[in-house]
Amino acid sequence: MVNETALIKKCQRGDRQAFDDLIRLYYDYIFGFLLKSTMDKDLTEDLTQETFLKMIRNIERFDPDGRAGFGTWLVTIAKNSYIDHLRRNRIFLENIEEVSLPDGKDITGAVEQKLQYQELQAAIDTLPPEQGLAIRLKYVEDMTLQEIAAQFGVQPKTIKSRIHDGTVKLRKNCLERMDDP
Repeated sequence: MVNETALIKKCQRGDRQAFDDLIRLYYDYIFGFLLKSTMDKDLTEDLTQETFLKMIRNIERFDPDGRAGFGTWLVTIAKNSYIDHLRRNRIFLENIEEVSLPDGKDITGAVEQKLQYQELQAAIDTLPPEQGLAIRLKYVEDMTLQEIAAQFGVQPKTIKSRIHDGTVKLRKNCLERMDDP
């Protein structure tokens, strides 16, 4: 069973095997996140490598007992690496109001869908790491329960339980937000 907090603490003590294990655990997730942003496989490979190098250099700054999840911290590093790349290469994103869209495109629907996805990702980050990562691997990376179980070193039924428990917590949080004025 992978204990993310124990891995992080080992990394903070300089354990090279722990770094390898942590990178292996998050590589596909970070690569997928960056690929969706860049739409360029070569650039994504470079930025993923840069993200993990920054993680290695700055792991001592991460508080495994703090409020932010490790996945959130790592995605922030990846996002900032991409933004730095855009700045270095003087690439500017166009103002959404100035972009001309082909007929039939629903920009409002696309923006709302993106915002909902971001809210869901933020909600997943509030879950215990084993649940949040299992949900991401299942629904974002489209891995099977058997593949996820092999990665965690547990039985598929354990992964199924983690996904179920995490999903229940997400639904409860969603309902609580709807009840708040």
